Formats: sequence, C-alpha cells, structure tokens
Amino acid sequence: MQKWLQQTFHPLMPVVLIGTAAQAMLFSVFSTTGFFAEIFNLSKWLPGFRLLHDGFGLLTTYTIGLLGLLTAIFAARAITHREAQHAAIIAGIAYLILNTSRMTNFGPNIGVSGLLFGLLFGSLVGWWFNHLPKAFATVSTLLLTIVTRLSWDHATATHVLAFNAPRGSWLLPLNSLFGWLGLPTPIDVMMPMLTGTKATANLNAALAHHPLPNPMTIGTIYRPYAMFGGVGMTLGLLIAILLVDQRVNKRRLAWWSLPMSLVNLNLPLLLGYPILLQPLMLIPFVCAPLASCAIAWSALALHFMSAAVYQVPATTPGVMIAWLSTDGNWPALLVTILCLVVSVLIYLPFVKKVSGGERLD
Repeated sequence: MQKWLQQTFHPLMPVVLIGTAAQAMLFSVFSTTGFFAEIFNLSKWLPGFRLLHDGFGLLTTYTIGLLGLLTAIFAARAITHREAQHAAIIAGIAYLILNTSRMTNFGPNIGVSGLLFGLLFGSLVGWWFNHLPKAFATVSTLLLTIVTRLSWDHATATHVLAFNAPRGSWLLPLNSLFGWLGLPTPIDVMMPMLTGTKATANLNAALAHHPLPNPMTIGTIYRPYAMFGGVGMTLGLLIAILLVDQRVNKRRLAWWSLPMSLVNLNLPLLLGYPILLQPLMLIPFVCAPLASCAIAWSALALHFMSAAVYQVPATTPGVMIAWLSTDGNWPALLVTILCLVVSVLIYLPFVKKVSGGERLD
C-alpha cells in the first residue's frame, strides 16, 4: 500500500506545492478579507491588487482545483500492470464524466475534496484493466460511468439531497479522521471561526463586560488552539520533522511547506510526508488536536485566560489566532505556545519511527 500511495502522490507534489502556495497568497494576501491584506490594507494602495487576486485564483483552480482528477489518473497508472498510460487516460475521462453535470459544470470532487474518491476510482479502473482485455476494459469503464452519471442526475432531480453536519465534541476526532481519509472536513480551516448564535452572544457579552454565556465551543477551543498549520495540528509535525527527521527530501518538504503552514494550509505535508491513509500517522493526527483542546479547555475552566470572541481572518497565522481573537490576552498566547509544544512532543516519536534515522541524499 505504501508503494502504491507513493507512486500516486509523488508525481503530484510539484502541482500540490505550487497550488498550495498560490492558495496561501490568494487567501491571505490578495483577498480583501485575508490576514495580511487587512493588516496592511493592501487593496487600497497595492497596484494590480485585483489582477493579482484573479491570477492567483486561476493558478489555484488549475493546480489543486484539479487534484481529485489528477489523483484518479495517477492512481490508475500506479496500479495497472500493463497499458498503464491508456488506463490512466481512461480513468481521467471517466472521472470527468462522473463529476461533470449536464450544464458542463465541474463537481467538487474534481478538486481537493475528491482526493479519496479519485484514489479509489483510479485504483478500481487500474484493477479493471489488470483483469480484462484492453478494449473491453475501455468500453465497459466509459459505459458504466456514463450510465452512473445519468442515473445520478435523475436521482438528484427527483430527490432533495441535504446534509447538515451536527455540532459537538465528537466532531473533533472526526475532523482529523476525515482529513486523514482525504475527505472534506466538517470544520474547515478556511471557514469563519466565530459564527452562529453562541458566538454572537459571546461577543455581545464581551462588549458589555459581562460573563460569557458560552465559553466552551468549537470556536473558542478547537479553532484557536488545535488547528495550527491546518487540520491535525500539523505545524507540530512540521517542527518535529525539522528537529529529528534527517532525510533530506523530507526536510526540504518541511521548509517548502512552512510558509503555507503558517496560514494553516497543509496539503503538501498530507501528501508528501505522507499522512493521508497512513495508519501509523493517524494516531498523532488525531491525538495532537485533542491534547490541545484538553489544554485549552482546562485553561478556560480554571479562568486562566480569556475566551476567543473576536472574529479574525481564516488565514491568520495559527499561533496568533487565540491572541488576536481574545484582544491581546497574554495568557491565551502562553496556552497557544504550550499547545504547540505538546503537539510537537506527540508527533516526535512517530516522526522518529517513520524516518528510522535514515538520511537520504
């Protein structure tokens, strides 16, 4: 399985690095709600701000915006023993058929949301080509995907498909699990942090200098203290790699990923280290955020720090979110540092285990 995943994701790493860097620039610098755009008021004085916004948007769309499709193509090529190039092309065409509506609009699974689906679909097509003659595998794959696409269109035209993600503490490990599987996470790093009636009630109470009615929420515990570097608290992983992993290629990946991780985008680490679908790495990927939540919950319960009530941009560097969203509460910054240190300590033994002390030139 390790070899299959490496053969699938390794060719995608240049696309992932370029696309994630473009996404980081788009969301944090060249969007009016981005952290650096708001801090320096870039939209008011920077020449070509809108043009740069559009340019980085296009670069993001045509790199990681096609990642599910590219994963299906390379997964098929990795698993096929013969006619690998042909199987990859057919997998790409069939995946496009499945994820394109009759109005020629691409579905969400074409991009990052389709990582797991692309991996499974491409592997299925590759397995199909390994067990059937080339012509039959080609025709049957395309026909099956067309029939599936038309059947799905008919089903969605006659039924309302809706999903409302429930809220609660059980969402915290589920969020990491979804990220590890390559699925869209219920709590996304790019969604607004403090929204809803509870957040509004907290803000109104803070402005009126009253006790907060809802100090323990996802917005006050999970987002400010357990998503440094993205889902899975992967800023801790990045630091652990730089501390103990002596493999040159992995250290280079960590340095390349650092600017993106500072604004909480971790796709290069998920695919390149790798974390995605790796059983051993699931343990710290779930435990590091949970430990950080436990620390933040304890600090709030003991009234050691203020709760986060002020909205900050989603691309705010992770280690600054709690400090800024509590209006500069220094104990919140101390808890932030403690959470980061603990996450590094949780990742360290797993990084040592994965690296094995081997140095690759």
